[in-house]
Amino acid sequence: MKKVFIILSLSFFTLTLFSQQKNETSLRFLPHWIPQAQFAGFIIAYEKGIYKKNGLNVELITGGPNRSSLDWLKEKKTDICLAWLSSALQVRDKNVKLINIGQLIQRSALMLVAKKGNGIHSIKDMNGKKVAMWQKDFRIQPLALFKKFNLKVEIFPLSETQNIFNRDVVDVTSVMLYNEYHLLKNSGYDEKDLTIFRFQDYDLNFPEDGIYVLEDFFNKNEKVCKTFVAATLEGWKYAFSHEEETLQLVMKYLTKAKYAANEMHQRWMFRQMNKLFQPSDGEKIGELREKDFQNVVKTLKESGYIKQNISFKDFYRSPYGSP
Repeated sequence: MKKVFIILSLSFFTLTLFSQQKNETSLRFLPHWIPQAQFAGFIIAYEKGIYKKNGLNVELITGGPNRSSLDWLKEKKTDICLAWLSSALQVRDKNVKLINIGQLIQRSALMLVAKKGNGIHSIKDMNGKKVAMWQKDFRIQPLALFKKFNLKVEIFPLSETQNIFNRDVVDVTSVMLYNEYHLLKNSGYDEKDLTIFRFQDYDLNFPEDGIYVLEDFFNKNEKVCKTFVAATLEGWKYAFSHEEETLQLVMKYLTKAKYAANEMHQRWMFRQMNKLFQPSDGEKIGELREKDFQNVVKTLKESGYIKQNISFKDFYRSPYGSP
């Protein structure tokens, strides 16, 4: 009897385990850069078993400069990806049917920074000055700003460092709030000696990190997509409440990916992400505001980056709607 009972018990255990595995949905997720505090909520949701708890077997693909998240999504090398709204709209304009299913960063972290000692205190003081900018989508907002205020500037290409700003080759430089701005502060600049131009202050707020899927994938897996976003937001909520634990995991992922980083900089980045996630008009975290969407579409069209009229209703699926 004991042998029969053991065999039956093992059979029941195997059947239960198989059933649990069968009910799990496998998903591939790709962020748009290397593993860092910018993506802490995804790391937490994976490491703390939040995805698993919600029936998702998520593969976190390591992002980086040689892996365009939107290209990988288009080529179906990943099921879900992270990308900027401005980048996603340009891909959609090329008739790639992708959609936003959750907007994380609500406020643009891209800024222009100038030294007050060079006589730049206001937006008009940039006229005739030398400005360092990165390529592609990083130029859209600065160029729109210069056009809006009828400024003539001399543009210099910006590399991975801020050396041309530090050596006064240029008067103004581009930075991300959670990254290069902190590096400038660490290199000896005092905030009171810098003039900061935040694009959100000039009606050029471009929401950045959003969660994207192909429309046909969403139509076939709507509940799974919404579950992924909900689990991710739970991961971010846990992360913001457990800073030390989160930073240790972030450093573990950076080390594993063989990227040099220091915990102080990751802490700054993490705390800025908390601020950038917060909606300004009482909306829920994860919502894409139609006003921001329309503003980005308008700027992209006026600048010649897109041609089509992209509908907010067609492009966005709220994570809080019923599946």
